[in-house]
Amino acid sequence: MAHVPATVRRAQIIEAATAVIARDGVAGATTRAIAREAGVTLATLHYVFATKDDVLVGVLETLMGKAKQTIEQSMRQSDVTRSGSREGLAGALHGLAQTYWAMIQDDLGSQRVQYELTLHALRTPQAADMGRSLYGYYLDAAETLIRDACERTGETVHAPVRDLAHLTVAGIDGILLQNLVLADHEQARRSLDNLVRAVLALAASGPGEEAG
Repeated sequence: MAHVPATVRRAQIIEAATAVIARDGVAGATTRAIAREAGVTLATLHYVFATKDDVLVGVLETLMGKAKQTIEQSMRQSDVTRSGSREGLAGALHGLAQTYWAMIQDDLGSQRVQYELTLHALRTPQAADMGRSLYGYYLDAAETLIRDACERTGETVHAPVRDLAHLTVAGIDGILLQNLVLADHEQARRSLDNLVRAVLALAASGPGEEAG
């Protein structure tokens, strides 16, 4: 039998674990079930990953890597250099919302896995860093995008940028979770547009004030 490098085995096991979690949840993703899905022996799985939590961390790291690549590509392609007091930030936010939308539509299973792992992290103290790392990255990416848009266009916002990032990520997260349940894609798209308007209103008026 040909030798399979550990890096290849690792990728196979992570792919299998993602499929099992999407189908059966974290509780159903035993190391035995993951090994069976990957077509490897249990001993092989434990040669690559010492514990189930190590596999889950590997899955989350892979999901974060894919999200980071997609978001960074979107940021590079975002047209935030147009003139106009609001177009740069509006375009950047619309681009970010559409990027998240494309991510979930392209891979609904991975989105379910992300929510499964987030809930697992809340219930498992030793896994708490998984959820914080995931949302920390999303918040940092949103904040960077907003700052970059404002710096390039000279736009001014009247609310803390971190608050704008929190509202953006929380809104997108809720809309995507709702769409997983309701599968109403048209409503989800409208909700994303409405979210961008809400973030722009907060940016224009500041916290605790009425938008003009």
